[in-house]
Amino acid sequence: MADDLLPDSAATQTQTQNSQIDWSQPNTPAYIPTIWGRLYSTKVAISGKHCWKNAQYPEYFDLIQPEFTLGRALNCNFVVKKDMIKENIIKNISKLQFSIKRDMSEPLCPAIITDLSYNGTFVNNEKIGKGNCRVLDNNDEIAVTHPIVKIFIFKDLLKNEQDQVPKEISKKYYISRTLGQGACGLVKLVYDKITCAKYAMKIIKKSRMTNGQINHLNDPEKIMNEINIMKAVRHPCIISTEEVFDSREAVYIVLELMQGGELFDRITKQGHLSEQFTRFLFRQMVLAVKYLHSQGITHRDLKPENVLLESQEDDTLVKITDFGLSKFVGEHSFMKTMCGTPLYLAPEVLRANGQRCYGPEVDVWSLGVIFFVCLVGYLPFSADYKDLSLKDQILSGRYKFSQAHWRGVSLQAKLLMKRMLTVQVDRRITLNQILNHSWMQDHDVIIRVQKLLSHKEVMKGMTQLTVSSTCEDDENGNADTVTVIRLVATGKRALSSSFSSCEPIPKKLRVGTSVEKHDDTTSTNSYCSDD
Repeated sequence: MADDLLPDSAATQTQTQNSQIDWSQPNTPAYIPTIWGRLYSTKVAISGKHCWKNAQYPEYFDLIQPEFTLGRALNCNFVVKKDMIKENIIKNISKLQFSIKRDMSEPLCPAIITDLSYNGTFVNNEKIGKGNCRVLDNNDEIAVTHPIVKIFIFKDLLKNEQDQVPKEISKKYYISRTLGQGACGLVKLVYDKITCAKYAMKIIKKSRMTNGQINHLNDPEKIMNEINIMKAVRHPCIISTEEVFDSREAVYIVLELMQGGELFDRITKQGHLSEQFTRFLFRQMVLAVKYLHSQGITHRDLKPENVLLESQEDDTLVKITDFGLSKFVGEHSFMKTMCGTPLYLAPEVLRANGQRCYGPEVDVWSLGVIFFVCLVGYLPFSADYKDLSLKDQILSGRYKFSQAHWRGVSLQAKLLMKRMLTVQVDRRITLNQILNHSWMQDHDVIIRVQKLLSHKEVMKGMTQLTVSSTCEDDENGNADTVTVIRLVATGKRALSSSFSSCEPIPKKLRVGTSVEKHDDTTSTNSYCSDD
């Protein structure tokens, strides 16, 4: 049809050029833009409170570019004109009324609308407010200057997972990409639709089956134990919970998002950490565990994967997470359960074998393993070390000592490590003794940590979890009660974008060919014991 509008000679020339392109570039794909959203014009309302003049409005506008703007200014993507919009509405529309942005480089990133006007932009009858933003979801109504002056209905043309969670959750959160996955569930990046704040949502399936048998990691009692601990703890160095949704099929735990990633990833990226940086991070870990013990809680699964960093900077808060294996204990109570990640298990846990008792000192041993890994970048105990079995290595406290890796580490750091990895519980160093150890006495580090903790305490305010229940029907018509445990709070804190779930599936540290292959000579590698 286009060629019919051209002179014969021009049409012939165009056909020749097209023919040449077809032959010379047979494998060149045509560019097809991604239409990530669509703005449908609102129809004429019975009340007459619509934006468009008569029926001259376009049916819809495709959203292709990362940003769409609307207003009276000529540089807007959609310029409000008198021949389309009613004059009494135009006079109240700002030069820049609102913008809609979407980060196309981020998978499953939501569309964000920002109000740039003085007279207001509204989504589903709620005013956004100048300079504020909110997440746009499918079928959201956009109005300008007044809630009844509806101009568009937004259609999300990209895949999202809103229908994969209970309605109580999808009403409040936009479900984005998967951050991590493990044996007891997965973690999703989610956005609060009103504030656009990012969170990590941990999803624990209640009836997951493994090889035809129930996965005990998802035992309802274990799940509620984790929730109860989250309700009880409030500390700057412990991950905070936004709210919990308890449905028939799964538990959804919304947690603060940690932008700095796991301690494990920081270690593997750098090979090992300096003593100064280790001292800064380790002090926070010890304070967090000391707080847990003061509340009668033993973590029992401390490892670098369960230590998260708030930011990518060196001056970052440390956050302890994953309480799936934690347990409340009384002042004179002990634990018997055989649990935790084998590489970080204390010897008394192995000796107990689910029969004998052990106490909160097991966390000190795990801290010692973390301390070891931070300083030298390899594991003290591993099944890959063939001289002894992993169990025998731990029971005897015979850790792999590489002279090449420990050469640059101070004597005081080595002595502290040795005291934490002491097999005899009554001889093992305590948390208070760790804080008072000579290696920990760095005035600059103490001040930096105290400033971080004090600032976070002021920012977070007082928080309390509240519980409510709602009942909804699923697509099969089955009623499902969703219990919602919310935080009543003035301040929020934030799981890592590289978060991994709570189950004991250990990652391996591989730093240096000598450690990976374990073929060092006796002059550079040896087993050391506290005996």
